[in-house]
Amino acid sequence: MKNIIRVIVFVFIISMLFACSGREQSQSSSDYASEGPMESSEEKASDGYGGQADDSVHNRSYNETERMVIYNANLSLEVKDFQVTEAFIQEKVATLGGYIIESSIYHTGTDQMSGNLVVKIPQKHFHSFINEVETASVKVIDRTVSGNDVTEEFVDLESRLRSKRVVEERLLSFLEKAEKTEDLLKISSDLGRVQEEIEQLLGRIQYLKNNVDFSTVSIYLNENKINVATLQETENLNTWVKAKSLFMDSVNGIISFFSVIIVLMIGLSPILVSVFIVGFVILLLLRKKNNKPFEG
Repeated sequence: MKNIIRVIVFVFIISMLFACSGREQSQSSSDYASEGPMESSEEKASDGYGGQADDSVHNRSYNETERMVIYNANLSLEVKDFQVTEAFIQEKVATLGGYIIESSIYHTGTDQMSGNLVVKIPQKHFHSFINEVETASVKVIDRTVSGNDVTEEFVDLESRLRSKRVVEERLLSFLEKAEKTEDLLKISSDLGRVQEEIEQLLGRIQYLKNNVDFSTVSIYLNENKINVATLQETENLNTWVKAKSLFMDSVNGIISFFSVIIVLMIGLSPILVSVFIVGFVILLLLRKKNNKPFEG
């Protein structure tokens, strides 16, 4: 009886081991079947030269990348002294590690000045720089601050760049293995086009990086200077010299006047004598006509 029980227990244990082994095999088969379609779908996503579009890498890069924002500011300020404020801004920009990309000056009056400054400031100092510049002014006429989020574009460019790099590597490998002239020409043409696209992507990426790292601030400065007249120093008045000069000018004017009179009398003397004689004769005739004796 004991032997029968032992046989039954042994058979039961063997049956359980076979059942577990069957379940593991069926599970591995189902996993393999599920992986098959995924692998084929990734192959379908590959380009003509075997480059694959990796959406998981794209999404991971997008989620892990910090927000990339391009900041711009436009300031219109009224200042007491244009040159002093401009020098302060230039010094501040240099201290913060920025640089000036445009500078212009205009003269709006005898002593009034105005001008524009366009500067690049590291993004981490963007807001503090604006506050310091506004503090140095007399009045803030206008202030505009804007931001452009280019995170998605940046991540997309990097993903496209990785794909183009893969295509470039495969084309280079094909170029080394090509033997026919027509194959060499075709691969060289495709390689040149891909490398040109890579350069364009790199240029755009670098442009975005520069504008994100350095914010743009456009500043218009309008000087509002009030000039107060001051008393002249006594030594600069020259009262005696000015009085003597005025006296001599007056004497010279009188002499000039009488000189002109004398010149006119001498120059016009023939005419004046003739007029006098004619007038005297006419006067005599009139007196005789009225029977009045002439009194010399």
